Amino acid sequence: MEKNNLIKQFASRLKDTLIAANYRSSRSTSGVDIHRFAEMTGYSPQICRKYLRGQAIPEPNKLAEIAATLNVSPGWLLFGDSHSNDVNEEHKITISKDLLHYIFTHANRLYHEEPSNQDGLPQFLLDLTLDVSQINVNDEQSKKIIDLALYSIKRFNPTDLI
Repeated sequence: MEKNNLIKQFASRLKDTLIAANYRSSRSTSGVDIHRFAEMTGYSPQICRKYLRGQAIPEPNKLAEIAATLNVSPGWLLFGDSHSNDVNEEHKITISKDLLHYIFTHANRLYHEEPSNQDGLPQFLLDLTLDVSQINVNDEQSKKIIDLALYSIKRFNPTDLI
């Protein structure tokens, strides 16, 4: 792929992604709020304009930060790759380490002996982790949901777990 074409396509994907992520501005010719974008990157508004005009691309580490902030892959942002280097997105879970630790710590309350159903608890925890990772709430609200789920499974299905 030609370098100028690559940079122009990057600029187009970046612009569209920023607008979709509510970095829009009706006063800007690009349609993007350059000052918010500059704050996000830590770069000057001038270099951010160059990114959006297809005159430059960020350094790899900054590209990765921008992509993470916009919830897209750096490969897609730069090359338009529809295939991520990560595992299949259907099998990927994103959850904070603190929340995962909370689930596993509190799941310990579910049993006191060796579980009779070896697949029941791990599958329940996997399902709970997946569910919690897809809920758009803060950690405190997630912890309340986790507590409710763990309490409910023990209360209504105790023989499956102990």
